[in-house]
Amino acid sequence: MQVSSPSLVAQDPAEAPWGWSRQFRMPVFKPGTRVRRDGSWETVSHVALRRQDLAVYLVGRAEPVDPLDLELEPTLFTTARVPERH
Repeated sequence: MQVSSPSLVAQDPAEAPWGWSRQFRMPVFKPGTRVRRDGSWETVSHVALRRQDLAVYLVGRAEPVDPLDLELEPTLFTTARVPERH
């Protein structure tokens, strides 16, 4: 019985299916990050996952804010392995 292994040849970025590129962008909410909400700048206090929903808390506010209501420049990530620096 022969088992064929999938090809490990890198695909052309134009041919890669959605979500399979070497880089992607997404907003990263973490404490101290400056975000824009309703035209004014706010600072993230903390972030929590509640019932599989992301809850972003802002400094000076008791209620969480929906991340879709916040403006933040997305961070660029890579899916390629990067060697560690020692």
